[in-house]
Amino acid sequence: MDPVQFINLISLIIAGLALVFLARYLWTSFFGGADKPLRWQQDKQAGKVPQAVLLTEGQYPDKVRFYNFWFQLSRILDENIPGSLAELGVYKGETARLLHHAAPDRLLYLFDTFSGFPATDLQGERGEAATYTPRHFADTSVEKVLRTIGASRNLVVRQGYFPETAAGLEDERFALVSMDADLYKPTLAGLHFFYPRLSPGGVLLIHDHDARWPGILQAVQEFSAGIPESFIPIPDMHSTMMLVKNRRPSS
Repeated sequence: MDPVQFINLISLIIAGLALVFLARYLWTSFFGGADKPLRWQQDKQAGKVPQAVLLTEGQYPDKVRFYNFWFQLSRILDENIPGSLAELGVYKGETARLLHHAAPDRLLYLFDTFSGFPATDLQGERGEAATYTPRHFADTSVEKVLRTIGASRNLVVRQGYFPETAAGLEDERFALVSMDADLYKPTLAGLHFFYPRLSPGGVLLIHDHDARWPGILQAVQEFSAGIPESFIPIPDMHSTMMLVKNRRPSS
């Protein structure tokens, strides 16, 4: 075998091995179960997971966050915790799609400008958020989000500046609220609005609670000083903080 043939053979072997590893990675990512929670696998086998949620699992980049949403919504439904669902900071609707299809009979409120950040909310931000402009996360729209989620009468879009877009919902109750607003002002406003309206046993989740978003850290620290519950860190990709509302008043 001459040197050229030898090099070509080695190249073919390397390319073949790369294809094998790629195929194995894709199969594990979409169909494998070895690294998936047992409860999730049992729910799938029992036919409890809607097809739209199964499809979302393969597409959702943060699997820990995905499974936590599923577990919390399953608990809320199992325990009959009353209230609607809400998301503050919807962007393109990937998380909203999961929330809706995991609990399709609950109203899901979608709060977002759908056109980027208000300039007033960017003032004073630090860390990653200090690099944002009003055009960040503006590559979306209500129409695109609704197409991502799918048609449903249980979706309520509240487009515009929060908390002004919450007007009229003072008497609403919530079972789960997902907050992914990235900035200090809307996060603190969301905590003040949603926490008093969170049902006992309901859950509130705040995304991006890490040093890259100090405004989120500040908002949670300020708000948590005045409530009896503790925020619990979730070890997902971007450090979600989770609170479950007390079922009984603190003594």
